[in-house]
Amino acid sequence: MLSYSPYECYRCCQHNVAHGWPYCAEHLWLATQDSGLATVLYSASTVKAKVGTGTDVTIKEETDYPFADRVKFTIAAPKNARFPLYLRVPGWCEGAKVAINGKRADLKPKPGTYIVLDREWKNGDKVDLVLPMTLRVRTWTKNKNAVSLDRGPLTYSLQIGEKWSRYGGTDKWPAWEVYPTTQWNYGLVLKDDPAKSFAVVTKSGPLAKQPFTPENAPIKLTAKGKQIPEWRTVFNGLCDVLQPSPVASDEPVEEITLIPMGCARLRISAFPVIGDGPDAHRWIAPPPERHRASFVHDLLSAISDGIEPRKSNDTNIPRFTWWDHKGTSEWVTYELGAARTVSSCAVYWFDDSGSGGCRVPASWKLFYKDGENWKPVAASSAYGVVVDQYNRVTFDPVV
Repeated sequence: MLSYSPYECYRCCQHNVAHGWPYCAEHLWLATQDSGLATVLYSASTVKAKVGTGTDVTIKEETDYPFADRVKFTIAAPKNARFPLYLRVPGWCEGAKVAINGKRADLKPKPGTYIVLDREWKNGDKVDLVLPMTLRVRTWTKNKNAVSLDRGPLTYSLQIGEKWSRYGGTDKWPAWEVYPTTQWNYGLVLKDDPAKSFAVVTKSGPLAKQPFTPENAPIKLTAKGKQIPEWRTVFNGLCDVLQPSPVASDEPVEEITLIPMGCARLRISAFPVIGDGPDAHRWIAPPPERHRASFVHDLLSAISDGIEPRKSNDTNIPRFTWWDHKGTSEWVTYELGAARTVSSCAVYWFDDSGSGGCRVPASWKLFYKDGENWKPVAASSAYGVVVDQYNRVTFDPVV
C-alpha cells in the first residue's frame, strides 16, 4: 500500500515533490565561465541567453529524452557568434555521437564528461546528439544480491495494477491509498548474459502530456519471472524485506512487464533472482503478527520488540500509537504465543509533548482472555500514566 495525503502526516512529501519540477527546469541550461552555454539536463526546452561577446541567441531543444536517445538543437542568432556549447555525456552512456548540420563530428567522448563544441555559430545551425541507451543489470551485493534493471537514465519497476481508495481529506484536498490489484512478488529468471533477459517494447506515437503513468509509459520491458509465494506484505502494508538470492521457486515461469520507475506508484525495482542450483535459497515466510489493535498508525511490533526507550518522547526508536485518534476508546493485545501464568504488566507510554499530538491516555485497564471471553484482571495496584518510566500494575495471577 502507498499513501498520498495533502496533510502534515507526511510533512516532506508535498513540497519536495512540487519543488522537483522547477529545480529541474532551472538547471536544464547553465552559463559557463567562457561565455558559453552548457546543457546539463536534457528536456524539450528553449533557452535565450547572451553568449560570446554579448550576442543574444536562442537554442531550441527537441527530444523525448529520457525515453529516447536523440536530442536535436537548433540555433537562432541575429548574426554569427562564436561561443562554446557544452553537451553533457551521462555517466552511463558509452558511444555518444554528435553531428553538426548533418556532418558527424570526429569525437569519442567518455561517459561522465562534456562534449565541447567551440565554433562560430550561424543562424539555423543544427546539432544532433545521440546517447545510446543500453540495458544494464545492477547487482546489489549489500541487499541480498537483488538486481535492478536500467535502460539509459531510467531504472525500471514491475508494472503492478493499482486501486486508488480515498481514506480521508476533503473533496478539494483528498487523501488516497493505493493498493495492488495484481501479483507483485516476482523474482527474475535471468540468462547467462543478464541484459539479454529483457526485450524493449516502444509505444508508437508522440509522448502523452504526462508520460509518467502506468498507462502512458512510452517504454516497457518484458522479462521472465517466477512468483515467490512466501514473499508477502507485513503488518504495515509494505512488502517484507528481501532475502538472499538466488531464490528457489516451484512456480511456473511467467512473462512480466516492467515500466520506468517514475511511471509507477507501487514499485518493485530491486528484484530477487530465481535460481535452481544447490545455492538457491528457500524463501522463509514472515511469522504471523503476534499482536492486534483497534487502529495502527506506527509499528504494532514495537509493543514487544525489546528496544528500551530513553524517555517517553524518544522518537528515535519504533513505537506503537493510535495517532491521530483522540478522545476515543482504543485497544491493543499482547499475545504471548503460549499459555503462561501472568501477575503483572508494565507499559511505557509514548508522549511527544512539545513536538507532536500524542499524549498518555486518560485511563486504561487490563483484560485477559479466558477461552473466547475477555475478562478484567483483579488489579492490586494503580494503572499509572506517568511519563518517562514504566507504569507497572500487579494483579491476581491469571493464565
